[in-house]
Amino acid sequence: MTDYSIKRFNAYTKEELLGTLRQFADEKQLKYIASDDFCKWLGISPTTISRHFGAWSTFCKEAGLNPRYDRTDDKDILLENLGSVWEALGRQPRSKEMKQPLSAVSNSRYLKVFGNWYQTCLEFLSWKSGLSSKDIARQTKDTRISTPQGLRVKRGISLSLRYDVLKHDRFRCVKCERAPALDPGVVLHVDHIHPHAKGGQTKRENLQTLCAKCNLGKSDRL
Repeated sequence: MTDYSIKRFNAYTKEELLGTLRQFADEKQLKYIASDDFCKWLGISPTTISRHFGAWSTFCKEAGLNPRYDRTDDKDILLENLGSVWEALGRQPRSKEMKQPLSAVSNSRYLKVFGNWYQTCLEFLSWKSGLSSKDIARQTKDTRISTPQGLRVKRGISLSLRYDVLKHDRFRCVKCERAPALDPGVVLHVDHIHPHAKGGQTKRENLQTLCAKCNLGKSDRL
């Protein structure tokens, strides 16, 4: 095996660089690798990598590894990554938590694509439910309505609670079992089992996932 601790005067081959990157990842037990860290460890210039592979991400992928952060602007990839972090934490992530080792995408990438963290979470729930982000934002507002019995009932459903309900119901309608993942035309609502107009509380045990069609058919009936 080549001893890479010895200073090299001849150029590294493409195969040597790939093998050394894998060795570096194994020795450091790294899941994500930064260009500066590797180049400093090996004693080479970043231009050596770009000359052989063009981009750092291409180099990592050819070695079967991950770059420091994924710099994609693909919304599906960004939202899928957010879902993985949400799942790992068991709650809605904070923007500052979108970092390694939890996230393969940095928070700055989300801010660039979606504008702010609240909008990012809105887009994620819209992506999972098919409901527009504007409608979700409107339903999230902490408003209170008066029931015929004179009660003041909280109506707004937080983003975190909405996700918990959707996840519990496997992101599909509990009545007809239709899901946006299988049928792109399906829109999922979070419904009050005991209607809020009749005093139903906005609590996890009183919420369920219904598609727009089933929710419209149910209306405010128990």
